[in-house]
Amino acid sequence: MALLYVWSGAAGAGTGANWANAFTTLAASTTPENAGDTIYVAHDHSELTATATLNFSGTVSNPTKIVCVDRGGSVPPVAADRRATAVIATSANGSIATNGFTHYDGIIFITGNSTGIASHQIANSASQRIRFDNCSFRIGSTGNGRVGIASASASCYVELNNCTMSFSAVGQGIDLGGDIKWSNTPSALIGTAVPTILFAPVTGRGGDLECIGVDLSAAGSGKTLVGSNANASGTKIRLIDCKIDAAVTKSAVPAAHGATEVDFIRTGATGNYRVFSHRLTGTLQEETTVVRSGGASDGTTAIAWKIDTTANCNYSMSFECPPIAIWNDTTGSSVTATVEGIWGGGAVPNDDEVWLDVEYLADASSPQGSFIDDGKASLLTTAAAQTSSTESWGGSTTKFKLAVSFTPQQKGWLYARVKCAKAASTFYVDPLITLT
Repeated sequence: MALLYVWSGAAGAGTGANWANAFTTLAASTTPENAGDTIYVAHDHSELTATATLNFSGTVSNPTKIVCVDRGGSVPPVAADRRATAVIATSANGSIATNGFTHYDGIIFITGNSTGIASHQIANSASQRIRFDNCSFRIGSTGNGRVGIASASASCYVELNNCTMSFSAVGQGIDLGGDIKWSNTPSALIGTAVPTILFAPVTGRGGDLECIGVDLSAAGSGKTLVGSNANASGTKIRLIDCKIDAAVTKSAVPAAHGATEVDFIRTGATGNYRVFSHRLTGTLQEETTVVRSGGASDGTTAIAWKIDTTANCNYSMSFECPPIAIWNDTTGSSVTATVEGIWGGGAVPNDDEVWLDVEYLADASSPQGSFIDDGKASLLTTAAAQTSSTESWGGSTTKFKLAVSFTPQQKGWLYARVKCAKAASTFYVDPLITLT
């Protein structure tokens, strides 16, 4: 597997054999490059081209490696020589496209430098995986250019590790037309122009975004992290252990069933108990005032879940809370799982308005889950009131409990899901299961 060199200041034969004879553009290295080759890009490399289409020959088993290194370091370079200063830039409205099974480290991509539209398609052809470490994606043009996976690129996975984004206009942003994992990035949004909508689902496409350990707090008041698109399909967004501004709008209202599902887990400006889920049928977020005495806690702060359903919520299309897990050690004997709640509806809610669905191991010889709930039995069953409760809460009015009894045949995790189905209502749920 060959070692190739790229440096914009080279004046030699342009063979890529060493620094003196390096290619002067990264695109030039694609001609002799083969799967599994390593391309070293000088720390002081700076190229400006009309467009940059980077089609490398890497395969799933032999990706091409492109690494920014100190040109004055070891030959061949070693880990201590790694840098993050090489620049690949386009002029005017020139776009950048990165293709192939490729692993980049330490490259700054600057797309365009005019008033037109210039975009960076970080995966521009079908069925590929691209990884970027310590890179920066910067849109230099002020038109509504995008960073993201191209709308025609199917089956793509992009991994961004410690990578930053910079924009030149608030109408720009990140397109979610495929699978993106973005992790381990302090101060992820650099520059002064923060998009009005940061993540945008793509029309006619699905996507999966997972942000873990990313600081997006530069997006504040007046900004929305996740947009909405009724014509997107099956786009799922999860922000886990991320830092965001307290005033930012987490997500726009989902426009259709199956278009977008948004979950924020341990993500916020402060506190390690933050949670937020957004569906067409409602929202769920953490609550620290209306909480049950002796209920759920992160170890310091008492918490509950506040569920606000929308007019789109009903018995057939309920809002489903995240699963509440608890380990069960009982086998062959009846167990009762109870989850407490409270609301301001004036009377205990009916079992077609809120209910508990428990998944457990009823088969002694396989891991197939079984389900039991305390909701009404069927569409044609007459609804009945849930059970009232005497637990102590910090607010609201009418206390209730959701409980189901069942007989596990194996030890293992139980998963309880509260389902809320009364439209335009507010429920508070203690995300703690009691087993008796």
